[in-house]
Amino acid sequence: MNLTDIELDALTEVFNVGVGQAADALSQLAGSPVRLNVPRVAMISKQGISDELTAQGTERICAVRQEFLGVLNTEAVLMFPVQQSLQLVQMMVGGDIPLEQLGEMEQEAMAEIGNILLNSVVSGIADVLRLKFEGSMPQVEMGPVREVLCGHDQSDMQEQVLSLQIDFAVEALEIRGYLIFLLDVESVASLKTTVRAFLETLSL
Repeated sequence: MNLTDIELDALTEVFNVGVGQAADALSQLAGSPVRLNVPRVAMISKQGISDELTAQGTERICAVRQEFLGVLNTEAVLMFPVQQSLQLVQMMVGGDIPLEQLGEMEQEAMAEIGNILLNSVVSGIADVLRLKFEGSMPQVEMGPVREVLCGHDQSDMQEQVLSLQIDFAVEALEIRGYLIFLLDVESVASLKTTVRAFLETLSL
């Protein structure tokens, strides 16, 4: 079950509300303006996400993973190429962080960045669509793209996910990340129903 173009356009507007809130919060953390925008929202397979990242020369990613439970249940995964995630942490918290590895402090910083962005986006969705969610603690992981997407079970690479491209601009640094929502069939159906109801309120 997929979302229609009209439903995806509506979700893009909804997501931009949350991304705007995230930009404000991250600007305070960084001490300088952070610009975020969502150029694309799409239903795409995990294989499609892997192909896009690989085409950009990305083999390993840093991901922040968080579960949200409510009317629809989802796992949100925010992903950056490893090198860019380290640059993002540098820009956000300052200091000369070696770009070879994420230490414990840097992982905590990445978890905080992910937590702000994920919760802002989900909060924006909840406010506009009048939903309620409870979120888990964010978890940071690093590894090959396919492993982060599927763990050790590579058989579900054709599973569809709701994907947002998110472009970051912090001072002179420009980063493209991906935020994906893992949704089961039931949750996609609930999302379609909710978005349709939202579109009907706009037409009144």
